[in-house]
Amino acid sequence: MDIDRSIVGREFDRTDTAPVDADELIAFARALGERDPRYVTPGPDLVAHPTWCVRYRGRRFFPDDLPQALLRRMSFDAGKDIELGEPIRPGDRIRVVSSIHDVYEKTGRSGTMTFVVVRFVLTNQRDELVATIDNRMMYR
Repeated sequence: MDIDRSIVGREFDRTDTAPVDADELIAFARALGERDPRYVTPGPDLVAHPTWCVRYRGRRFFPDDLPQALLRRMSFDAGKDIELGEPIRPGDRIRVVSSIHDVYEKTGRSGTMTFVVVRFVLTNQRDELVATIDNRMMYR
């Protein structure tokens, strides 16, 4: 499939979130079975569990100029790569900046697969990087 490579690296969404709620951080960590006090004890040392960041997405998951022929194909989540930065804390406002990080094809026994990697860069209100998430989707 011919995909215009000029979409790679171009920002297509910017979303600012509501402040992070301490009770939600604690409930999330407890649902994971976490017992570390950093993640489950209210107070000034409370931080989000490292996997909390995957809940963030922009308003749009793909740019408008991604080929519709691709989006109509069968797809599934092909994994995530997460690079963590500063911990997320109660009261933080997270900004999510979305871009297409890569588009590539692979051919396997079942035929050609197209992979689209959407990058979400998360920063807090102090412009500190809290996470970079590369989300891969595979299309057949």
